[in-house]
Amino acid sequence: MNFVRWLAGFAAAASLVAAVPVAAQSYPNKPIRLIVPFAPGSGSDILARILSEPLSQALGQPIVIDNKPGNNTTVGTEIVATAAPDGYTLGLLTNSGLAASPGGLTSGVRYDPVKDLSYVTLVASVNYVWLVNNDVKAKTAPELIELIRTNPGKYNYASGNTGGIAYGGYIKNAHKLDVTHVPYKSTPPALADLISGHVQIMVADVPASLSMIRAGKIRPVGVPSAKRYELLPDVPTFVESGLATPPNMDGWWALVAPAGTPNEILDRLNKEVVKVLETEAIKTKLLQSSLVPTPSTREQAAQYQKDQLQVWTKMVKDLNLKVD
Repeated sequence: MNFVRWLAGFAAAASLVAAVPVAAQSYPNKPIRLIVPFAPGSGSDILARILSEPLSQALGQPIVIDNKPGNNTTVGTEIVATAAPDGYTLGLLTNSGLAASPGGLTSGVRYDPVKDLSYVTLVASVNYVWLVNNDVKAKTAPELIELIRTNPGKYNYASGNTGGIAYGGYIKNAHKLDVTHVPYKSTPPALADLISGHVQIMVADVPASLSMIRAGKIRPVGVPSAKRYELLPDVPTFVESGLATPPNMDGWWALVAPAGTPNEILDRLNKEVVKVLETEAIKTKLLQSSLVPTPSTREQAAQYQKDQLQVWTKMVKDLNLKVD
């Protein structure tokens, strides 16, 4: 009788082990493709390259960065959403494809960011700055608004990501400005055209624009936040310039996998990525690139995405924002 009970217990335990897919038990055993929905040189690309080396060492396999910009990051996000759920295609995705575009900012979204994706962890967040070409006469945010207002239809503003679209749209709508939006697939080419004068104005993320600001190639006129940035201490906030602070439309990243990826793989990825983000060397590198590390649990990441989807859906409607 005891032997029968032992055999039954052994069989039950064996069935639990068997329930874990073999692929999950040996994961990873080949290179991992990391989709980055922006071009090389963007803030997302910088972040991916900072994380890929230590994460590759932790997992024992190469992390291959695959830049897939397009349609306000929905191209890259859809690649992740429709990939095999085996842990070998991941996405370093942003609020653009996970909240703003599905919230109505971009048309043609063919995935559900809640149902079609699994969230591993939040990764980092980023701030934005309002910039002008050096030939633009305005030195402050109020001067720029007045310059645009007194020269209707003369100026263009670029955007290279969702934050640029949202902040630029907010400024245009809030101050009733006659200015033309020129959207780019990613930030680097937009900044290049800002420097050359093909466009005159832009709201860009700090990581992508900081070196050009410090080199004097472009000029900041204000930051759309409640307090000054540590990396741009001489640039006044909108409030300091007598303008209202816009809603918080700063950027964030999450590591994401296709829905249906085994929990064992997601847990392993969460453990290793959080460990990398919490090391002093990586924290220092991120902060030097004006990226704020934000490691989280899987549950926190999934809930944050849901909350942000609601925020962006309302914001897109209230501000009448749309990718042109």
